[in-house]
Amino acid sequence: MDEKAFNAGIGERVRAVRLGAGLTQEYLARKTGLTRGSITNIESGAQAPPPYRLARIAAALSVEPADLMPPLEPLGHTGDLPADLADAVASVVSAAEAMGARDGQG
Repeated sequence: MDEKAFNAGIGERVRAVRLGAGLTQEYLARKTGLTRGSITNIESGAQAPPPYRLARIAAALSVEPADLMPPLEPLGHTGDLPADLADAVASVVSAAEAMGARDGQG
């Protein structure tokens, strides 16, 4: 997932939780010290809230900040790579995991 998609995911979650709580953008803005325009931009994915603002939004919505963030793909995800490169990455990850298990770190 790239940054733009991640920000859009935050916005979708903020909007869903806000609507589920029966709050307007204006009310959420007042509770967080933001403008309604900022809430609109965050919900549309056009603006990424810095961590402090995300925490304020989460508190106003009575959720944890993590609840407003979409899941990331696991490290080593190779879905966007050509098959030969994906195979090479998988081989390296497998070898690293085997070395960690052998050394008691896995």
